Amino acid sequence: MKRLALIGAPLLALLLPFGGAPATADAPVARAAEASAQIRSTDGVLSKGCPGHRYRYAVDVPAGDSWSLDVYLVNRAGRTVAYNYELVGGDPKKGKGRFLFCSLDVKPGRYKVKAQLTWSHYSDLQTLWAKPRVIHLRRP
Repeated sequence: MKRLALIGAPLLALLLPFGGAPATADAPVARAAEASAQIRSTDGVLSKGCPGHRYRYAVDVPAGDSWSLDVYLVNRAGRTVAYNYELVGGDPKKGKGRFLFCSLDVKPGRYKVKAQLTWSHYSDLQTLWAKPRVIHLRRP
């Protein structure tokens, strides 16, 4: 047994550059590289009434996987002031969305638009956060 282990270790080191890393318990972490999410939004004006605010999103997940995208508008204090979601089946992988809020509920200032992608491959549930965007909302 010891002789086999000593011979196998150098052989494995030679084969790894050609065949890739062996499967390990850390394999689900590698799946995060197979999916991505982007969120885009621009500065906006808080008009009277409940106009909300637009954003664009793009989701890339492995073919056949189901997904959802939770999108948050977060103020400087870290409190979510608006929320929306996109969902496989009802929404395309690229598109536009809108936060719905009334201008009396949201104050002018700096906000972050954050998005969390959740997708499943069979029963393996994965999540990742898109790079947040900073926007400014102002009064007219």
